[in-house]
Amino acid sequence: MTKYYLILLLFCISVFAVNGQTIPQEKKRNYTSDSIRVIQKQPWKAAGEVFGLNMGVWAFDRFIMNEDFAKINSHSIKRNLKTLPVWDTDMFSTNLFAHPYHGSLYFNSARSNGMSFWESIPYTIGGSLMWEFFMEIESPSINDMFATSFGGIELGEITYRLSDLFLDDRSSGAERVGREILSGVISPIRGLNRLISGDAWKSRVYKGRAFEKVPVDFTVSLGGRYLAEEENLDNKSAGMNLTLRVDYGDLYEDDYFSPYEWFHLKLGADFFSDQPLISQVNAIGAIWGKNIWTKENKNLTAGIFQHFDYYDSKLKMGKDGEAIAPYRISEAAAFGGGLIYQRKETPSNPVAIFAEVYANTVLLGASTSDYFKVDNRDYNMGSGYSLKNSIGITYKKSWSFLLQGENYHIFTWKGYEPNIDWTTVDPLTLNVQGDTGNARLTVFSTNLMYSSPQNWNILLTSRQFFRRTHYRYYEDVEHSTMDITLSFGIRI
Repeated sequence: MTKYYLILLLFCISVFAVNGQTIPQEKKRNYTSDSIRVIQKQPWKAAGEVFGLNMGVWAFDRFIMNEDFAKINSHSIKRNLKTLPVWDTDMFSTNLFAHPYHGSLYFNSARSNGMSFWESIPYTIGGSLMWEFFMEIESPSINDMFATSFGGIELGEITYRLSDLFLDDRSSGAERVGREILSGVISPIRGLNRLISGDAWKSRVYKGRAFEKVPVDFTVSLGGRYLAEEENLDNKSAGMNLTLRVDYGDLYEDDYFSPYEWFHLKLGADFFSDQPLISQVNAIGAIWGKNIWTKENKNLTAGIFQHFDYYDSKLKMGKDGEAIAPYRISEAAAFGGGLIYQRKETPSNPVAIFAEVYANTVLLGASTSDYFKVDNRDYNMGSGYSLKNSIGITYKKSWSFLLQGENYHIFTWKGYEPNIDWTTVDPLTLNVQGDTGNARLTVFSTNLMYSSPQNWNILLTSRQFFRRTHYRYYEDVEHSTMDITLSFGIRI
């Protein structure tokens, strides 16, 4: 088995040197535009940054945090190369959010050094393999390799494109500093590369962006959120919610879409409550898309889409009860087909309609567990499928009503026999996904929004979360939770 790992590692490292001649290129763009800058490809510099990123994180863990898992040596590396990967016991947020974000840094190391979308993928996979096999004393983790690689690709391309929107090499002074900082916060590796190359302060007669101008809607909303069990409203939580929504690209204006020329991103954070800080992340990006039908102001687009979804929650059961996660779901690696319909408003018809339907295969997902509690793991991992649909109606660009449904079904295939003595099990070598069974989470959302001509809006959102988890060896568990959010936002 070791030889196969070595072959895979050598293959990924060798691809680092790719010069772009054998990998499909992005859709040809008009590089004569004064807002486009072609970044020179530097594959070895990108590979060095992936290596340096891993070494930097490891050094911080080893010498600053003094973490046991970072105390690697030749023996730990040899053992890892001979050991089959396992399912680790890290926290839900670590495995299903932090690792994908770490993968996005690998991806942006390549992207910001001139590599295309497809050329950047081996850097993400290679960075993940290097970390799992060489940078920890723990056995390589199956879930980390999937989450870091696939989640990193999606979050990496999204953050790279978003960081591009704020760059303007014609600007100077405080405006220039603000633009560079904002772009660097969104894509830290790109910001670092601009500092190293001097692009961060270089003045040009054009913007210096990597992509042509595309329609983008940014909406930032802040408001109060109330979450409670539907059967017992005493089990509740209230606090502030901050939501960022990004709609990138226009399906109506183009017949063909290369990777991530169109995507949605929604990020939800909770404050002053019992809820996790990051409570929601939803991303849908077009890997490939084509306009298959157009008539006047209506069109239908079909495509292959990559999905990243993350929901986390926390409730205290009663005044002095224990805290539980009534719903928790993730699809860190998911792909599928989709159809998108839209009808734009016209002078004679002020009603616009937008509808989406998706069906996905989930390669790696996770769901909350009511029984499995090992080290930091209180959730099950597995694979499965997800279905999503939504329809929205907007009247005179002011009043909008949206209905949305999501269904996630995650199967935990590899479990353990009941009544196991966990004191005899080493969490570092745990080789199960969790409690054998399957979990279904269905989310229904209703949104009513008023948008003013001055770009501010008021949004009322109501959601129901229905979870049913079937266990092979334990009693099934159901939870029904609702939340209501009233927020005030601004469209940037």
